[in-house]
Amino acid sequence: MNARIEVSDLKTRVRRAYELGRLRASAWNALMVATACALLGCLLLGRAALVWAPLTFLLWLWLGFRGGALLRGARFGLLAGGLTLLLPISLLRPCCRFDETGMASCTMPEMCVALGALVGLPLSALLLSRREPRRLTASLGMWLGVLSAASFKCSALFVGEAFGLLGGLALGMLAANAVGMLGTRIRTA
Repeated sequence: MNARIEVSDLKTRVRRAYELGRLRASAWNALMVATACALLGCLLLGRAALVWAPLTFLLWLWLGFRGGALLRGARFGLLAGGLTLLLPISLLRPCCRFDETGMASCTMPEMCVALGALVGLPLSALLLSRREPRRLTASLGMWLGVLSAASFKCSALFVGEAFGLLGGLALGMLAANAVGMLGTRIRTA
């Protein structure tokens, strides 16, 4: 019985050391991603973007600790989120329009949805071309990766435009995934 307790204790220690090592590596990677996004966001959008840095750090800490398909997808998503950071505000808010009362409205969430979908479609197609076995998990990770970087851009947008951009990215990814799943079913049928 004493040997059994020692083996159980050893397993617990090994597991704890493994998880602590994953947490350390994840913390280092999360710090690098959050710092890079915060610097880019601050340079392109101003200091208001720094509000998102702690949330990006926590999200990447969790993604790194979880690992697997979720982390692989998030890495692709970070690329698309970085692309949205580089989009000029003039594309997301191209002009002011007048409503029926003659008041100027300078928000155009529909442009944000369209541009988000244009960024999300090719990114999802890239993920689909890798033949990821856990496609849904990788897609969720990709959307979280996009969210972690695109949130910095959203600090310069109005609320409707921010939701439009994130929603457009999600719609683009969903559309590409749906087409990919349909293609897989057709090939296997």
